[in-house]
Amino acid sequence: MNFIDAFGRQPKSWMLTEAFLGVALVAVIDIITPPQFGWLVFYAVPVFFVALNFPKRIGIGFAVFVAIVGALANLDSVPLRGWGGYSWGAVNRLGGLLFAAVCGLSIRNFREETRRRMQALEHSQELEREIVRAAEREQMRIGQDLHDGVCQTLAALDCAAQCLKMDLETEGSPQARLAAEIQRGLSGAMLEARNLARGIYPVSIEGDGLGIALRELVLTTNALCHGMIGFESDEDIVVRDSEVAMHLYRITQEALSNAMRHSNATRVNVQLVQDVHQLSISVADDGCGSAIQSRPDGMGWRTMRYRAKLIGAEIKVETKPSGGTTIRCSLPVPVLVN
Repeated sequence: MNFIDAFGRQPKSWMLTEAFLGVALVAVIDIITPPQFGWLVFYAVPVFFVALNFPKRIGIGFAVFVAIVGALANLDSVPLRGWGGYSWGAVNRLGGLLFAAVCGLSIRNFREETRRRMQALEHSQELEREIVRAAEREQMRIGQDLHDGVCQTLAALDCAAQCLKMDLETEGSPQARLAAEIQRGLSGAMLEARNLARGIYPVSIEGDGLGIALRELVLTTNALCHGMIGFESDEDIVVRDSEVAMHLYRITQEALSNAMRHSNATRVNVQLVQDVHQLSISVADDGCGSAIQSRPDGMGWRTMRYRAKLIGAEIKVETKPSGGTTIRCSLPVPVLVN
């Protein structure tokens, strides 16, 4: 803490008392020294500090008061300089002290404006985080409702269709084949609904659940892509902050979706690793390029960058001369521990 901040943290009454004592000390020294010595700078110091920490009218008024004190302390210079020189010196002193007050007021206004802007920025960032949290909560609610409602209903209908098929087969009815097709359709719909629910509402990702959630994401996507996605993960990776883990999961989900839809890849690899410095998630493909390269301002890439910014991570796109794209998100280890 510097001297200016230390002075400004005192009670207002203490600051004014110290300023008056400082002016009195300078005035005494000014009186006992010859008129050739100028003490304007020393008069200006308490004026500057008062203007820096008090409203405008107090700062200007204190500057005028100090100018009067300085004029009285220099009355002994009248025989030497005459009343004209004395008056000119008093006017110059007043101008210098008003300038010191204006400097203090300007710095004070600048500090207050900076503080207001910082508060507005922090408030805006908190609102943005709350919007993201609300969206995540809504997604989780939809996923939970989908899992507990639609999936359970489809499971019950699948069981009923299977029982109907068995009864029709026992009776030798030709409708047994239709019942089997209905049962297969219900099984497929139930599997798609469960996969959709897992994508919207992944398994718990607190603690070591991030690796499990990413593995489930890869397995679910592989069911639609004939096993072209690989997954590698270090053991004992722990992300204690569930919000950070959720953002990392969504970034990986978007990067994987981008690779599957736009890169024309034959192989995609998702990797989750951690060393002493950072945790890193990468989605690498062997395709001809992603939508991020052709549309760097697309909604998906902006969403990934925004999520990375919220948790203090760095995200970048790497390309190889031989082809293929890697989207890598790196999070410093101190963020994980705090």
